[in-house]
Amino acid sequence: MSGSMDLNAVNIFISVAETGSLSAASRKLDLPVSTISRRLQALEKQLDARLLERSTRRMRLTIAGEDLYDSCASAIMTLKDAEVNLSCSRDLPSGLVRLVLPQGYSKHLFLPLIRRFRRHYPDIAVSVSNRYDNNGLVSGTADIVFTTEYQEDHKTTSIPLVNFTHQLVTSSEYMGQGAAPKLPEELLHYDCLTLKNGGKPVIWQFDNRDGKNWSKISPQEEIAFSCYSLIREAIIAGMGIGVLPTLMAGPVIQEGRLVPLLDEWRIGKGSLSAVIPAHQQLPRAARIFMDYTEEYLSSVINWSLT
Repeated sequence: MSGSMDLNAVNIFISVAETGSLSAASRKLDLPVSTISRRLQALEKQLDARLLERSTRRMRLTIAGEDLYDSCASAIMTLKDAEVNLSCSRDLPSGLVRLVLPQGYSKHLFLPLIRRFRRHYPDIAVSVSNRYDNNGLVSGTADIVFTTEYQEDHKTTSIPLVNFTHQLVTSSEYMGQGAAPKLPEELLHYDCLTLKNGGKPVIWQFDNRDGKNWSKISPQEEIAFSCYSLIREAIIAGMGIGVLPTLMAGPVIQEGRLVPLLDEWRIGKGSLSAVIPAHQQLPRAARIFMDYTEEYLSSVINWSLT
C-alpha cells in the first residue's frame, strides 16, 4: 500500500457494503455510479487488494473487504458523530442573561423555569437578582425585569405575561381556632394580615363572581408587611387571614398549606410582566429566555388565576 488511505473512498466502500449495490450507494451518497466505481477501483489499487466480488446479480465482500469493513465501519461512524456534535455545539446558543425576579414567585415559578431552561440551553448562564430598578435596564446591568408592580416609563417596555386576581386565604391551623367567615364584613372580627400602604388606610374591595355584588372593608392593621411573600409566610405560620395574588397562592393551596376563604369573592386584579429596555435590542440569550418564558408559563400554570 502506498500513501495514506483515502477516507472518502473508504466511506464510499462502507456505503456500498451496507447497501449491497453501487446504485443503492449512489442514491444514499448522492453521487454518480461512475464516480463510486472509479473511487472503489482507486481504493483497491491503493490497498493492492480486491474488496468486492461483482456479478450481474449481486455484489459481495471479499475476505479483504470484510476485514476492511470490520476495521473501518465503526471508525467512520465515530467521525460522523463527531462532525454532527461539533455542528450542534457551534449552533447552540451561548451567553449570559441577567434577570430581576419579583419576591415570592421564585419557588413555584421562576426557579423551575430557570432549571428547565438550563437543561435546554446549557451554554447560556443565568444571573438572578431581586432588586427592581429600571436604571439597571437602561444602564445595561439587567436584561429582563419580571415584576407585578410595573409603572409606566418611557425608557422601558412592559410585556404582559400572566393576568391574575387576588384571593383571601388562611391556614388550617388558624381556622382550627373558630368558624370561617362567610361574608367580607365578618373579617373585622379576625386577625387580618395586611400589606403596607404608605401610611394610608388599607382597603379590601371584594367583587362577587356573579358581577352583581361588591363589598368594601378596612381591616385592622395590627400586623402589616412590606411584601406579599412575608404575608404568605405569616399566613402559613397560622398568624391570621390575608390577601394574596392567585399567581402566588395557587400552588401553595394545591400543597395544602393554604386554605381559600370566601371563594366566591375576588379582590382586585394584577399582572405579571416582563420589562425590557424600550430602545435597545435584547441580546440573543435574553431573547431566547424571553421566548422560553412565555411558552413555559402558558403550559405550567395549572391552578385558577381568576
